[in-house]
Amino acid sequence: MARPTQRQIAAELGLSPATVSLALRGSPMIAEETRALVRDAVARAGYVPNAAAASLRTGRSRIVGVSFHNIAHQFFAEMLIAIEEVLAGNGAAVFINNHGDDPESFARFVDTLAAYGADGLIASPPLHTTTAALDPIRKRGVPVVYASRWITGDSQADRVLNDDRAAMHQATRRLIDLGHRHIVLIGGRPGVNTADDRLAGFLAALSEAGLAWQEALWLQTSPRLLEGAAATAQVLARDPRPTGIVCFNDLVAFGALNAVRKAGLEPGADVAIVGIGGTQEAAAYHPALTTALDNPAKLGWRAAELLIARLDEPNAPPRHEVFAPKLVIRESCGGVRRPMG
Repeated sequence: MARPTQRQIAAELGLSPATVSLALRGSPMIAEETRALVRDAVARAGYVPNAAAASLRTGRSRIVGVSFHNIAHQFFAEMLIAIEEVLAGNGAAVFINNHGDDPESFARFVDTLAAYGADGLIASPPLHTTTAALDPIRKRGVPVVYASRWITGDSQADRVLNDDRAAMHQATRRLIDLGHRHIVLIGGRPGVNTADDRLAGFLAALSEAGLAWQEALWLQTSPRLLEGAAATAQVLARDPRPTGIVCFNDLVAFGALNAVRKAGLEPGADVAIVGIGGTQEAAAYHPALTTALDNPAKLGWRAAELLIARLDEPNAPPRHEVFAPKLVIRESCGGVRRPMG
């Protein structure tokens, strides 16, 4: 059965198609009584607006792309939920790309957005991505908002980031203040702003405490649970083993908690662990994870708001925002450090 059209609904009600169109858009030019009449007729007929036709009228597809490197990670899941809530409230549909740090996957997604005439892109781009990957949409004037990560040097795009250097500095200082002097950093790889900034925070905290830097203190891995567990097992086999572990993110920290237990040790008592991310899951682990709060939901909300604002004011100056972290202290880092046996 063919779906009904606005013209057919208008004929049924004895109204003009333009009146029906304005009523469906909630125009104040149409009396509320008429709008209610149209809504009832639409509901009875099972009418669904033609998005393609609406796009031709308005110049907008109401499609927004969101591209992250690991949407299974709780941090990005919380961001994605917040982004979708804001955009859905503005009538937009979200296309999702999980690029897994693969620049080709990201580039294909950008091409798809260009083909569908997307209105915008919110992205945490892959490692080693250049602005050339954005050309297919930028040539069409489609705005980009960076969230969490950004392509360094791309100052024309709006971005909302966490202060990753400060977050890692807080996390490392917590261990130092508890008396730890043998601390390692697990997770992350160079070449992306989050990893580079977090390494800088780690180095600054060590330097302030008079602790020497060695390359062996940073175990570079993908920021995932399995890699975090494997790297933790490696450092626990060292002699002497570290007494404190600061993790690139909460997911790596969850892997570290598991690996410490598997080694017959107790997180917080034998080995102190701190993460970064402030995910909701951090409080549910045992022991609960100390983490530098990076506000994932707030980050997602703001990224979506920036995109909406950019669509409304395409010529406004770029907006660059940074959220300050807050250290949430829980049991995983312990209290007074227990002497090593």
